[in-house]
Amino acid sequence: MTIRSFLYCTTVYCIATCLLNLVKTNAKEVILQATGSTRALQSKTTVDVDSASKIECALQCLSNRECCLASFSEGTSTCRIDNSEKCDIKTETINGWTTIRRNIYFPMTNSRSISFGNSKYCIIKEQEEWMKANESCQGLGGKLVELETQEENEFIKNDVMTLSSGVEGYWIGGYNFNNDGDLEWLSKPNQAMPITDWNMQTYPQPDGLLTQHCVMIWRSFDFRWCDHYCNTPLSYICEFTHQ
Repeated sequence: MTIRSFLYCTTVYCIATCLLNLVKTNAKEVILQATGSTRALQSKTTVDVDSASKIECALQCLSNRECCLASFSEGTSTCRIDNSEKCDIKTETINGWTTIRRNIYFPMTNSRSISFGNSKYCIIKEQEEWMKANESCQGLGGKLVELETQEENEFIKNDVMTLSSGVEGYWIGGYNFNNDGDLEWLSKPNQAMPITDWNMQTYPQPDGLLTQHCVMIWRSFDFRWCDHYCNTPLSYICEFTHQ
């Protein structure tokens, strides 16, 4: 390798490293995690492109808002980019590959990201049934929001109250698991909710837990909680915890 080639490669590497650090510094939602000896399964949402290094592969994923996961092969200088806007992509064990995944990922359209404490939240305007909303949050690497302190509850409530998005309500992660009127958070079955914020003014809530098994926050109730039919398409809020 000539001195000129060496200097060129060193410069490219330094620029790539600085860009990656800049992305990490300015957008915590795109902090990366790498897993060795794994590769994303090839599918209709993946594309294989040439890449000189793992850093370059990571940058290609970070520059693509539809990419949450990429895999890199040192031996073939191949970067497999997934464009499905999901983080729970199936991988296979294969030597010589490394899978690079965004630790926290938010879709580009119809969403808003906010932070509180050690958590980030993605407020998604797109409407889904409760179960599909939960699957969407899991696909992004999070969960339907679980409001477990008064401070967190007030933060979310105050934020969505200021939005002029036309959204009337959002799904959150509360659910009547056992059809017994006992609501719990999705990730903590059989545990009592530490706090509640049911609407107790007009139409006191919950008012139909044997048929309305899912929990939402409703604009008409100043975004206090209410139970609702799970098959109703609504906007929703995902929660992501920093590692």
